[in-house]
Amino acid sequence: MNETISKKQGMIIIVVVIFIFIFIGYLKSTPSTPVAPEQARKDLIERNFSHWDGSHKKLEKYIKESMNDPNSYEHVDTRYWDRGDYLIVMTTFRGKNAFGGVVKNSVKAKAALDGSILEIIEQ
Repeated sequence: MNETISKKQGMIIIVVVIFIFIFIGYLKSTPSTPVAPEQARKDLIERNFSHWDGSHKKLEKYIKESMNDPNSYEHVDTRYWDRGDYLIVMTTFRGKNAFGGVVKNSVKAKAALDGSILEIIEQ
């Protein structure tokens, strides 16, 4: 009988410990202070750019889909201008043309704050 009570107590302790860890994890993941609107906007915009090379993720995808040899794509530089409701993004890149020569080119696009490409302005 004592052995049965010990097993039950052990199970209760394990369950309580698991709930404590879950609760601590929840507290750590919940921001303690509200994020300023400017910081939230900056975070939203920055999610659309690669932390590795600064390229705009969806514009890069668009460029590769329109290239003769997408595997030859090499990012050179990406810049953007914040226009309030949207961004103007310009990416400079290298890639092989139809003759196999490597050329430098750029694409300028209008992009939504969520990263979607609204319009290609210059190619």
